[in-house]
Amino acid sequence: MNILKIGLVIFSVTCLLFITCKKFEEPVLKPRLFITLKDDSGANIAGARVRLYKNAQDSGSILISDTSGIVFFQDLEPELYYWHAAKGCSTNRNSQNTVNRPLIVDVVLYGNSVLSETGTLKITNTATEPYKVSSSFFNITLSRDTPFIVYPKIGAYTVHSEKLSTPGIGRDTSVQVRCGDTTFIILP
Repeated sequence: MNILKIGLVIFSVTCLLFITCKKFEEPVLKPRLFITLKDDSGANIAGARVRLYKNAQDSGSILISDTSGIVFFQDLEPELYYWHAAKGCSTNRNSQNTVNRPLIVDVVLYGNSVLSETGTLKITNTATEPYKVSSSFFNITLSRDTPFIVYPKIGAYTVHSEKLSTPGIGRDTSVQVRCGDTTFIILP
C-alpha cells in the first residue's frame, strides 16, 4: 500500500512538471518606427501628414504627427521604408527620409526630419547639346529633354548655365523660389 502511495505521488509530480514546464513562447513583435518632426528652429511640428512607404509605387500608410511632432508606425514588415512629411509648404525633402536600413523584428527604430518651407525648381534642356547647370545647392550636366527637379528652401537663387562645348561662356538666371510653387527654367 505504501509503495502504491509513493508511486501515485511520483506519477502526480511528474505529470505536474510536464504541465507546468510547457514551453512558453513570447509573442514576436513586428518592427516599429518612431519619427520626430521639427522645424528649422527646432520646434515640434504638430499636425504634419507623414506618408510611410517602401517604394514609389507603394501607396503606404499615413499618420498625422501629434502635439510633440511624433508619429509612431507599428506592425511593419522588416524592410527598408521611406517617409515624406509635409505641413503646408514645409516638407522634409531636404532632410532625413529613411533610416537607411531595413527595420528589425522586436525593435523600435528612430528617425527624425526637419521640415523646411520649400518650393520646386524644374530645369529642362530643349537644346540638342548638354548644358552644365549649377547653383549654390546643385551642380549637374543636363542632356536634352531630361528635366531636373530639385526642392530648395524658399528664397532667391542664381542659376548658372553654360553649354559643355563652350565652357566659361554662359548665363546667370535669377529665380525666386516661393513656398509650395514651381519655378521653371527652360534652356537655352
